[in-house]
Amino acid sequence: MNYREITSKRQFKDSTGFSREDFDCLLSDMERTYHEQNGQTYQEYLEENVENLPTLRTIGDGLFFVLFYKKNGLIWGCQGLVFGMSPASAHQRYQFFSGLLELTLEKKAHAEKGIQQ
Repeated sequence: MNYREITSKRQFKDSTGFSREDFDCLLSDMERTYHEQNGQTYQEYLEENVENLPTLRTIGDGLFFVLFYKKNGLIWGCQGLVFGMSPASAHQRYQFFSGLLELTLEKKAHAEKGIQQ
């Protein structure tokens, strides 16, 4: 499933629980977190280290994948079917991208606390 092809605001929100604007803001934060943690972008990592490109080729793909799972609660076999991967790959990709999302949200919460003080 390619989130970039969703043209309806309602379908995007139904798929993720987020507006496209909020998704894009969170995506920017996630990309920053990945770069800070790894010293390179996710695309640079893939280009330099991965011979066979994965189904989720961008942080945006990964964020959509995680939010879609959280919103819809599919079993791994169905999540994998929707996104064109095996159930095991779906679970593995979820663990990776949800961990990055969690770290991003923790950093945002910490930054917001610093601003409030």
